[in-house]
Amino acid sequence: MPSKLPSARIRPANVLDAPAIAAVHLRCWHETYDVKVPEDVYAERAAEGPGEWERALSDPNGPTTWLAQRDGEAVGFAQAVAPGAGHVRPLELRLLYVVAEEQGRRTGTHLLQLAIGDAPCQLWVEEGNTRAQGFYRHHGFELDGERRAVAAGGALTEVRMLR
Repeated sequence: MPSKLPSARIRPANVLDAPAIAAVHLRCWHETYDVKVPEDVYAERAAEGPGEWERALSDPNGPTTWLAQRDGEAVGFAQAVAPGAGHVRPLELRLLYVVAEEQGRRTGTHLLQLAIGDAPCQLWVEEGNTRAQGFYRHHGFELDGERRAVAAGGALTEVRMLR
């Protein structure tokens, strides 16, 4: 049963949030993918993630990253981009991660709404992540049959969903 806690606070992230976003990103990978991702990939993400997020959040022309916090702690984030010509939708939900203990509290729904609203959109989700696929179906997305291997290594394959 969903928690009766008030909503998480969500705001645009800034460069000072880079370490927190990198930590949530890595934590969510562990919670979601576990042994499907090799340990050396996790180690690389732990080492390089904060710097990559700092560079991304420093870019004045970069996409907005939405950060969800509860009691001052980062619990999720989302980011959408305009992928450019040749894509099936003008908008792509690039990232949406919410830590496991925060799921079911509508934080993901609020992040999704801020990142893409009700726009036509595409996203890629791990093929075995049926919980995430159900979440996106609830928000109007459907699988379109496209699949791709993930560069992160391991046994990850992503499937595309469209709305």
